[in-house]
Amino acid sequence: MQTQYDVVVIGAGSGGLTAAVGFLKVGKTVLLVEREHMGGECTNTGCIPSKALLHAAKTGMSGSEAFTYVRNTVEGILAEETPETFENMGIDVVVGEAVFSDKCTVTVGTTTYRFKTAIIATGSHPRLIDVPGLDAKHILTNQNLFELSDVPKKLLIIGGGPIGMEMAQAFAMLGSKVTIAERGEEFAHLEDESIRPLIRDAFETLGITIATGAAIQKVAGTTAYFNTLVGDTVINQFTVEFDKVLVAIGRVPNLPAGLDTASITSETYGIVVDDQYRTANKNVYAIGDVSQRLKFTHTADDTARQVVTRVTSKGLLRVTSNKAVPKVTYTTPEIAQVGLSWSAATKKYSEEQLMRIEVPFSQNDRAKTDAATNGVLIVITKRISGKILGAHIAGPTAGEILNLFTLAIDQKISLWKLQKTIFAYPTYSLIVKKAADQFVGRQISDLKSDLKKAFTRQLPKIAAASIWVVALLTLNEYQQSTGLSNTEASVLLFEFITMTIWGPLVYIALYAIRPVTFFPATALTILSGIFFGFMWGTVLTIIAATLAAAVAYAVGRFFGTGLKLENTILGNWVTTLRTNAFTGVLTTRLIFLPFDLVSYAAGILRVPFTPFTIATFLGIILGTATFVSIGASLNLQEFIENGFSFSILQTEFLIVSAVIFIASLGVSKLFNKK
Repeated sequence: MQTQYDVVVIGAGSGGLTAAVGFLKVGKTVLLVEREHMGGECTNTGCIPSKALLHAAKTGMSGSEAFTYVRNTVEGILAEETPETFENMGIDVVVGEAVFSDKCTVTVGTTTYRFKTAIIATGSHPRLIDVPGLDAKHILTNQNLFELSDVPKKLLIIGGGPIGMEMAQAFAMLGSKVTIAERGEEFAHLEDESIRPLIRDAFETLGITIATGAAIQKVAGTTAYFNTLVGDTVINQFTVEFDKVLVAIGRVPNLPAGLDTASITSETYGIVVDDQYRTANKNVYAIGDVSQRLKFTHTADDTARQVVTRVTSKGLLRVTSNKAVPKVTYTTPEIAQVGLSWSAATKKYSEEQLMRIEVPFSQNDRAKTDAATNGVLIVITKRISGKILGAHIAGPTAGEILNLFTLAIDQKISLWKLQKTIFAYPTYSLIVKKAADQFVGRQISDLKSDLKKAFTRQLPKIAAASIWVVALLTLNEYQQSTGLSNTEASVLLFEFITMTIWGPLVYIALYAIRPVTFFPATALTILSGIFFGFMWGTVLTIIAATLAAAVAYAVGRFFGTGLKLENTILGNWVTTLRTNAFTGVLTTRLIFLPFDLVSYAAGILRVPFTPFTIATFLGIILGTATFVSIGASLNLQEFIENGFSFSILQTEFLIVSAVIFIASLGVSKLFNKK
């Protein structure tokens, strides 16, 4: 087997397998390294066995039948994910522990492999809890849960998240007496406030005991001792008898060895990556549970696909990190959510800009035919536009219905459009059209008041824009009536400036407010060379132009207030520009992009002010010196007669500009690699 590869993928779970196959398809040589078992956590001990156990429980299998069914299901899927399967595709597979031995090599056993790009996709493992007296033989996690041959009579579950909830229902249906101990003060606290009581009722109907605010203190034999807390105050104590304890309190990343050697940094949540999933070592990417806070199989898969595209396009096609992420909990009723919760939406927008829509499944005819009306759809949307911000569902096929909302959020499909869509009858998804109907009805009824509120919110901008437009029209009319060209107006302005000993300060002040009047900067810059000479003209103009950029930035910031550009098609670009403000602005200054336009845009996009200002100051030095030197080499009469045109640029200045342009691109590339 060779030891030099284009790509080394560490971890054969969802993200790793997707990345390995993706790179192979675009012609890369790929080495896949797996420490333990192909398919990763999801296939072996996560998504697949847990959903199989839920299915077995819902269909009335006995405990032993259920676990046999689970193992058969997992084995069937693993048969399609063997090392031989991927080797037959053309991917080299090595089983063993991958250890980074430098920035571009990993060692497995006694063999060292070099790579151009590495993908860390090593996943995560269950977080454990240290409880005095709790014997290891009683502890279950997702990693040993499915090795059971029968169900425990009494099961204590610590943690009320998705895993705890799903397994609570499965074991209750299989005959266990289940108790959920949730440290938070509200059960299903991650779900919408209208969904929480539905879930709690469904669980309690199955005989599941739910204890909230429950902090385990110790275990004696098979008895667990708890405190009930409100905040940090103990208000009660209770005990729970158990045969097994399922610990479901979160996940911990699996960090490969040798990260420091490879110059890769990590924190408690996982490997540190940028918005492109690059580690501090720019040759190495980290995807899935090992780096992402949202630890889902589908996010790992999506990120892997995007990273393959980014690497093979050499960065031209970037990772989109602000996609809507759907989440499904496979209980009965099924729970699904995507986008913002109501509380998150009201923090981001004022409540008067939002509409909350609730449609019970009792209004859906398919739910009625199936006697499955215990559910609700909640949609959070912007008023007037009908832009969908979030959707929360509890009910049959909730996860399948949710996909439509995920698409709608990502592709900006409004409730107005969904209301016009034909849905097959009778389907569960018709509940989406019910929600759209409710939105349209309420919106038409509230349209007058909503438009009035929207106008009131924008009134300061409208007033400022009106004053600005009137002032600009007045200035233009004056210039037209006097017949002054921009050059002549510039000369008159400079004659006024030089009438006082405060001329340089007046020049700086007038130049600084120039962006408000759209007065061209080039003429003033050249005139500074004529009137003040090369050295002082350059110094004064650099100061003035930096202040002018700040004024234009402030104008953009004012008129951009309230714009949520990170939620638009420009979102990924906007986020990148804010993160790399200095490099982005410096590049625009060096390559002579329209000065004021860049400044207005920086304000609208809310680029951090300090790096914007520093990059502007540094980036305009060469350009300013170029145009001031032109002015210093001209006489005033020549400038008045001919004005500014590119024909007055000397050849050496054009060459310098071209060199600056090429150099700036190289500098930007270096910044992006760091």
